[in-house]
Amino acid sequence: MGLNCSIAFSMFLASFFYVLIKGLPLTLIVERSSGGLDSFPLVAIPLYIVAARIMNTGGVTDRIFRMCLALIGHVRGGLAYVNVLASMIFAGVSGSAMADVAGLGVTEIKAMKSEGYDPGYIAAITAATCTIGPVIPPSVILIIIGVFTESSIGRLFIGGFIPGIVMGLSMMVLVYVHARDVRYKFPSPRKKPGRKEMMKTVKAGFLAFMAPVILLVAFFTGVVTPTEAGVIAVLYSILVGFVYGDLKIKDLYGVMKDGAEATGVVMFIVAAAQVFAWIVGTEQVATEAFELIKQFTNQKWVILAMVNLVLLFMGCFIEGIAVILITVPVLLPVMRSLGIDPVHFGVFLTINVLIGLLTPPVGIAVYIASNQSGVSVAEGFRKTVPFIIPLVVTLILVTYVPDLVLFLPRLIFK
Repeated sequence: MGLNCSIAFSMFLASFFYVLIKGLPLTLIVERSSGGLDSFPLVAIPLYIVAARIMNTGGVTDRIFRMCLALIGHVRGGLAYVNVLASMIFAGVSGSAMADVAGLGVTEIKAMKSEGYDPGYIAAITAATCTIGPVIPPSVILIIIGVFTESSIGRLFIGGFIPGIVMGLSMMVLVYVHARDVRYKFPSPRKKPGRKEMMKTVKAGFLAFMAPVILLVAFFTGVVTPTEAGVIAVLYSILVGFVYGDLKIKDLYGVMKDGAEATGVVMFIVAAAQVFAWIVGTEQVATEAFELIKQFTNQKWVILAMVNLVLLFMGCFIEGIAVILITVPVLLPVMRSLGIDPVHFGVFLTINVLIGLLTPPVGIAVYIASNQSGVSVAEGFRKTVPFIIPLVVTLILVTYVPDLVLFLPRLIFK
């Protein structure tokens, strides 16, 4: 019979028994966990979480959606394309998959249901597109990876840009195929808006669209650090919310409260993982793991394939951030011994755990999207299967073509 406790408590419990068995002082657990949180880059996590919630509350996400709808909503499968494009734009601010599916996803699902799309398909595409959020900068997951791998978070952010675009474009290709397959029964295209109507919608969404543009320009020019960009994201989101009139002073308390609760969950897991990572390093688990791998093969591409398969398998049963915090202390030395850049490793690790949001039995994104779409979880998972294919293709490309990740960081951070 299991204890049914969270992964953070599991890591703390394992660390506690290790310290007891080794006869080490219990204060070591406190020192390692609290010391691990004393990191300036981690300050960015609550900032991006709050910024995403402000955008959802302040009507910013709705305007991003309506602007995308005006631009491409009139083609066959238009709302499916809009679902992908809006998620790509929103990814430039939110940094979180759950912020996408629980915020922007509500607007997308409502619009697609009113147009007559299949509810199962709606759940599938909404869950799948949320995986773009943590890859296109900024990204809460990449911040955590940067802290644990002691890598430049700026390089990680920039490194995720091209893979994130590839993820979005590959999903659009899949939508194109579905739109021409009668089995999917896509509704007839909506009427193309007139020039005046289109310009009015674009103008109304301009300030919302500028939020990710400002952040991306700041990243690419090096004007601000990722943490400073988080401050800009929060302030700009508040400003735009007030300008649109959808955000009220009284709303800020609820937004900050939700942000604090979400941040607390993430930070608790990070604190537990800091102790666990120290134990893994002390016991040289990574060295032993690499020696075990070498007994099977010395070929780099095979080892990378094995690592991806293990990560995908873990993602089926363990929450994404937990997978990262458990595996990074073990895999990072292995990657370095293979000559893999930590930034490259961080991005393909992120894509691995994001695929886990769509795979049973955990697949939290599918659970949320299915509930919002009014379909069973079983149908949600079944309809999501085709969308896993472009993500796996992107993962393979990113794993074996490092320049997809490293080209922009090398160009910008000379």
